[in-house]
Amino acid sequence: MKVLLIANYMPDGQTSMIAFGRMLEREMPRVGCDLRVVSPPKRVLHGEVTSRWWKWLGYIDKFVLFIPMLKRQLRWADVVHVADHSNSMYIPWVESKPNVITCHDVIAVQAAHGMIEGWNVGWTGRQFQRLISKGLGRADLVACVSAMTRRELLSMGLAEERHVTTVLNGLNDNFAPVAPDEAQRLISRFGISPQDKYLIHVGWDMARKNRGGVLEAFIALQERAAAAGHPPMADRLLFVGPDLSPEMAELAQKHGVADRIKAVQKVSHEELRALYASATALLFPSLQEGFGWPIIEAQACGCPVFTSDLAPMNEIGGEGAVYVDPHDPSAMATAMEAAAPRLGEMRRLGLENAAHYSASQMASNYKAAYQRVISERGARAS
Repeated sequence: MKVLLIANYMPDGQTSMIAFGRMLEREMPRVGCDLRVVSPPKRVLHGEVTSRWWKWLGYIDKFVLFIPMLKRQLRWADVVHVADHSNSMYIPWVESKPNVITCHDVIAVQAAHGMIEGWNVGWTGRQFQRLISKGLGRADLVACVSAMTRRELLSMGLAEERHVTTVLNGLNDNFAPVAPDEAQRLISRFGISPQDKYLIHVGWDMARKNRGGVLEAFIALQERAAAAGHPPMADRLLFVGPDLSPEMAELAQKHGVADRIKAVQKVSHEELRALYASATALLFPSLQEGFGWPIIEAQACGCPVFTSDLAPMNEIGGEGAVYVDPHDPSAMATAMEAAAPRLGEMRRLGLENAAHYSASQMASNYKAAYQRVISERGARAS
């Protein structure tokens, strides 16, 4: 089976989508697929990211100059897989062949419809999401990465139910526990010692990632421990992501915890594994996700997980995670304190849960999806 995989435009820097594309590139040949990866090359895009023309030059690369290249590659394929729903506007160009598109979430589409408080989408953004929605509706099969993403896609009428399935994500790399000595060697550059007890958060500085809630929960944890006269379960907070916003930095300073909080960037895969493995717990109280990769990444490394009692987080984390109210930092701190005596059990159950999300199983499920659309096209033609 010859599969043409349409991957993301590298200059966009969509880390999780790049990782997803690389996972497919690695795993699909292992299940017997002849995979050819194609993505828009950088041709006219130049200048700084802050340039007002940067986005529009990228659009020329992606949606004008790439199309002839895509048409040439299409002749080779038995089936086409668009790896990211944000590229669903390619579907009209490839619909002469059986096709599958992965839908990671519908968050941006919801924002364009005014469904997300505080996220204002401009006119061009709304038109872009309209094109994305149209492409999803024309695909032979939309593969949603979680049951919740499938429910939301159907509730918005973005595709017919008979054209929608669920293919759960697998772990996008070899996340696994790291021996303490090796972990310490890897994370020493971040100023973390073997004695440090830290909470970790992984994610960008988006409102839905709730980094402010993470900080407030950490402050509440410190204050509750001080009032009770005992050490907190974790006395440091590490953000893997952008530096703290001015508002967060001011709040940390006000409560006297600024020296216990650090943000780190340019973290390698090996370092991230070691950070997960050495952490007291991952705190991931996201308000909205399509899947929630950090949950199973952390669990696969033996890190206890506290995450939102919202779908899909409470569908993905299994019995090993503790689910919290992401809108209530004090309740988060209470839940973490209550669970502190059973962190060992959380590690064990988390490892068992993460084992269910194998990349090989995901690849087998995508192969079945390809076979389905090829068969359905054949049946319609006969």
